[in-house]
Amino acid sequence: MEIKIRDAVISDYESLCEVYVELDEQHRMNHPELFIKPEDYARAKDYILESINDSNKALFVADVDSIVVAFAECYIQKSSNFPVIKKREWIQLDGIAVKGEYQNHNIGSLLLNKVVEWAKSKEINRIELKVYAFNSKAEDFYSRKGFKELSKALYLNL
Repeated sequence: MEIKIRDAVISDYESLCEVYVELDEQHRMNHPELFIKPEDYARAKDYILESINDSNKALFVADVDSIVVAFAECYIQKSSNFPVIKKREWIQLDGIAVKGEYQNHNIGSLLLNKVVEWAKSKEINRIELKVYAFNSKAEDFYSRKGFKELSKALYLNL
């Protein structure tokens, strides 16, 4: 199996949407009160184009034998202008998603390495992300990669 990590291009759009469908289904099954099944593609083409063209965003894909099977998306985030908040920038990792049949082949690690490389090229030394509580596989993955817990989001249905 030959794995190639590269920048996404707009011709990856439909393949990317296939990966998003699998990712979104996990979220929809675990939180139907928050997520719905879209009627059309999982993401608008303009959304993907913006991720590709904006120098403060990155969208990387993993090709296996020339087929897109995974992605990582991230962007530069800046702290709010609030007196007690330290002024800083970090990379917000929106997610790494690997199609189920391609998991456990080091693809997520290769994508994370690419995000780290991109962060360093932007002279940013911190990556943050959010993981839904149901996604213990992702939590375990990021924990193994050295990520530490920063906060928890809680909710109360009324």
